[in-house]
Amino acid sequence: MISKFLVVTPLSHIQKETIMNKKNTPLTLLAVILMACGLLLAQDEKKPSEMLIEGEVVDLACYTSRGAKGEDHKSCATRCMTRGTPAGILDKDGNVFVIIGPSPGYAPYAAQTIRLNGNVEGGRISPNKMESKTGNSWGEVKLRGGAPKSD
Repeated sequence: MISKFLVVTPLSHIQKETIMNKKNTPLTLLAVILMACGLLLAQDEKKPSEMLIEGEVVDLACYTSRGAKGEDHKSCATRCMTRGTPAGILDKDGNVFVIIGPSPGYAPYAAQTIRLNGNVEGGRISPNKMESKTGNSWGEVKLRGGAPKSD
C-alpha cells in the first residue's frame, strides 16, 4: 500500500540535476555574497551624535496633547514632571527632544530655557552637561543619572 505513493525517479534524471546544480553553484554563491553585502550596507547604523540643544523644558504629555508650554503652563508642567511625566526640550525651531533621564529632576526648570549637551539619537537626548539661564548669563547645573542633581 505504501508503494502506491512512492515515486521512483530515474537515475539519469538525478545525474542531470546534479550536473546542473554544479553549473549553477558559482552563480548561486555570487548571489548569496551580493545579498550579504546589501544587508551589511543596509544596516549601516547611525551612531548617536554629540549635540548642544538650547530650548524650553516642557512636560511631554501636555505639550504633545495640546501644545501647552510657557509661563502660563509652568505650574502644571512642574506638577506633571514631579509625578514622572517625561520631560522634553523644545528648541527654537519647534523640534522636541525627549530627555533621557528622571523627569522629576527637570521639574524646577519647567518653562525655563536650558542648554543640554549630550548624545542625540532619534529625537532623544542623553544629557551629560546642562546649563540654565539666569538673567543674561548661563550657569552649569550638575547632573546625576541624566537629571539635575538635587542637594
